[in-house]
Amino acid sequence: MKQQTLRILVVAVLAVAAWRVLHNLIAPILWAGLIAMATWPLRQRLVGRHKLSFPPWSALLLTGAVVCVFVVPFAYVVARGWHEAPALLRLWTASKESGLPPPQWLADVPWAGAWLSQLWNERLAAPGELSAFVHSLAGEFDLASGRTLATMIAHDTMKFFFCIVVLFFLYLDGETLAAHIDVVVTRQLGPAGRRTLPLVVSSVRGAMNGLVLVGIGVGVLMTLACILAGVPHPAAIGLATGVLGMVPFDAMFVLVLVAVYITAVGKIATAVALLVLGSTAIFIADHFVRPKFMTAGTRLPLVLALLGIVGGLETFGVLGLFVGPTLLAIVVAIWRELAADEPGKQPVQRSSHGR
Repeated sequence: MKQQTLRILVVAVLAVAAWRVLHNLIAPILWAGLIAMATWPLRQRLVGRHKLSFPPWSALLLTGAVVCVFVVPFAYVVARGWHEAPALLRLWTASKESGLPPPQWLADVPWAGAWLSQLWNERLAAPGELSAFVHSLAGEFDLASGRTLATMIAHDTMKFFFCIVVLFFLYLDGETLAAHIDVVVTRQLGPAGRRTLPLVVSSVRGAMNGLVLVGIGVGVLMTLACILAGVPHPAAIGLATGVLGMVPFDAMFVLVLVAVYITAVGKIATAVALLVLGSTAIFIADHFVRPKFMTAGTRLPLVLALLGIVGGLETFGVLGLFVGPTLLAIVVAIWRELAADEPGKQPVQRSSHGR
């Protein structure tokens, strides 16, 4: 057996063994890598401008900021739920004693108000119906299901913990890891592989900016619009819009529901204005702002970026929102490398009239 073949075999065996050991932690490791690549310019600015000579401080600051981004919305939801708990308990008690009549605005919902009111009266209006309805929904939730749910929550919490730990060490010593990757890729794949590495980083940053930043922007606009329109719980609605707004066109779902509610309470002009302005903002964000972020530095066609988002979400879950466009960007880069007349150059654009 040749030495090169033996080396490849040993590396493959070690890679399979490492995958076996870490297969349950692959998702948090990938999340940490994606977040580190997307936020690495912040680390460089923090170290360069503020002259932080002790790297752990910059790693600690950035890791804490990432934790806040995830924890603050969750804490808001918990606090909001705790604040609304007394009202929900009073509603629960009243439904057992005197029933739960449909709210007035429900009958005023365009086209479906009468049907919704009738459905409410059949399912929830009579005393004790709400309790029976909740018990019917939770009928299949037994002790085993509760244990499964608790185990899943604990498992996801541990994944988040390990993601933060890995992220801290990537901030701390990511430059060394990046240098090693450059050497290995250049040695094994040659100059073509080395030219692909910046494309991977640009694709991840573009996906992160195009999905997260646009989602945050849409959520902030929705919060302000709900405040001006007098819609209750504007921050919660904005948070839901921001989360759904990370996926193209999904923010319209919340916008339509809010417009229907405003119409039902009698503010038809406000609902129309919100629907028109919100639809315009979402259209601009999804068709102009998001593609500008996602295709910057990668030259990935818009249609492939959208296909990467949808296909990645379906295949890999939320992680696929970033993995999908990145994989397609790599495939397009390899294709352009193969189609180029000379290595490292773009394919020559030839007109069909010259053939």
